[in-house]
Amino acid sequence: MERSRRGLSITVRLAALALAAFTLTLGTDRVVPRRAVAAEDQPAAVVVRARRADDLNRVAAYARSIGYAVTSQMDALPALRVVPPAGVTTADALTAFRARPGVEYAEPVYHMFRTADVPADPLYGQEAPYLSVEHAPEAWDIEKGKSGVIVAVLDTGIDLSHPDLQGRIWISTKETANNGVDDDHNGCIDDVNGCAFLNDVSPGCARSANGNVRDDLGHGTFVAGVIAAAGNGQGMVGVARGVTVLPVKVLDCQGDGDSLGLAEGIIYAAQAGAKIMNVSLGGPVDSAVVREAVRIAHDTYGALIVAAAGNGGTNGVAYPARYPHVLAVGAVSAADPAKRAPFSSYGPEIAVVAIGEGIIGTVPKPSCAAFLPCINGDPYAKGSGTSFSAPQVAGLAALMLSHRPALKPDSIIAAIEATADPLPDGGTPGWAGAGRINMAQALKPAFRLGAPGVTKN
Repeated sequence: MERSRRGLSITVRLAALALAAFTLTLGTDRVVPRRAVAAEDQPAAVVVRARRADDLNRVAAYARSIGYAVTSQMDALPALRVVPPAGVTTADALTAFRARPGVEYAEPVYHMFRTADVPADPLYGQEAPYLSVEHAPEAWDIEKGKSGVIVAVLDTGIDLSHPDLQGRIWISTKETANNGVDDDHNGCIDDVNGCAFLNDVSPGCARSANGNVRDDLGHGTFVAGVIAAAGNGQGMVGVARGVTVLPVKVLDCQGDGDSLGLAEGIIYAAQAGAKIMNVSLGGPVDSAVVREAVRIAHDTYGALIVAAAGNGGTNGVAYPARYPHVLAVGAVSAADPAKRAPFSSYGPEIAVVAIGEGIIGTVPKPSCAAFLPCINGDPYAKGSGTSFSAPQVAGLAALMLSHRPALKPDSIIAAIEATADPLPDGGTPGWAGAGRINMAQALKPAFRLGAPGVTKN
């Protein structure tokens, strides 16, 4: 299946989320100017959603007959990514398909922004200040995570060779490595350790497709370490050190991707058996294809998506964290874990918050200079942002599912909210949702005594 990823991008930025021109800060002194995203710069790629699977090929044939290139076909939704011929505007392309028999909807391939991570400078001693506040050590007395629980990390990929992720990466036993064949017939070639949904990459980035999930930025590896670093004495420990991580690469070395790639990644992860997904990315656009992928993952596959709220520091939670049934995570300050971290976006969709400053994570060795400054030259770094508070909650959800495998997504959300430590509004009502996560309480038995003769779940 061809997966072209031209189109509007999801952007990783270590700075505040913005819709105008802004800067990307790497380390402490390197600043790269970023231009504003102008409408005339947007490629005219369009997502066309067929009504039924048997309509998909007919719609694709129609698109080709009028000169459109079909650059991606997603059977699971079902949807196409089409690029109009020269001279055809996005508006005309949408009109051409929306009235076509067999078409449910058509929308642009949207530009989205990655939530930003404010950089800072072994390692449990540095993790302990925030993990102890969230009662992780007491939770680990109850559960450390089971390998049968798969947590998908939809991000920039994962460093498969990282010493603290050995034994934690998902392996497909149905796929033969590097034979150029889709052995398991899931639409992704050579996906022994996951799949990339990214072909049209930014200038300077290596092309990634099919089973190439190598992390060429570092963000995805960092997130994976927060969730599942093995705690093998080499560096750090993840929240759910025993679970399995599934790499799903939807962003390139500049943090660019598109809405259809994210949707494809969500469906792929769900079909691969991931019951928890961490999506530390987001933006201001409500994309129908992403919203539908989230719904399918939840309703059909019973998967829970945990998403970062965003780092705009204002009222307005990013998508996909804003969607129903997604567990939206904000960030609290490390210095005062009863207060909102200044960069954390907020709004009524916030479910809970976790500490989002000074978080320790794994990074690829080559990313030490480019992404975040490594600690003592080792492949570990310290960073801040809702991108790094979200995987703590994803890790907690994975611990809960390890401990009680029958839990459903909405039950996990309800339990995490019910056991959170409430926080004061501080002049911003609702910024913390139900409060700061309490891992130990979330893992305790679901049934508690209530009034005489009554049992509460």
